[in-house]
Amino acid sequence: MDILIREMNLTDGPFVFEEEQKIYGKTLTKQALYNDIVYNDQTRYFIAKVEDDRVGYVGIFLKESDAEIINIFVSEKYRAQGIGKKLMEKVIDICYKEKISKVNLEVRQDNKVALKMYEDLGFKLQGVLKNYYKNRDNAILLVLELGGI
Repeated sequence: MDILIREMNLTDGPFVFEEEQKIYGKTLTKQALYNDIVYNDQTRYFIAKVEDDRVGYVGIFLKESDAEIINIFVSEKYRAQGIGKKLMEKVIDICYKEKISKVNLEVRQDNKVALKMYEDLGFKLQGVLKNYYKNRDNAILLVLELGGI
């Protein structure tokens, strides 16, 4: 299976909006996503494609020396096939190029598959955020140190 990772463009907005509704029950507004893609030079969004299908995406917010993963998802049908890892590798590559020293993200404490992927990519436990999500689930704060780039 060939996985293509490319920059998101405006035609990807409906896919992201619909998938986030399914997965998270909420999403960025269409206008917020549009503004980020068109006007915000501190954000980068990438789409994963398999053949002609959009199958996942990742968004990252770049600050002066660190970055925050805005969101990442892979459509249910395509999970556990390395797509999330490819998306994260793209983000990490961008961070190196932008001279970012660390990448932060939050993940649900019970999302064992994602936690394993992040561990495999070198992320380390930074802390637990109690009752972080609307349903009061805890989040794990993870950090990837990229060094004094």
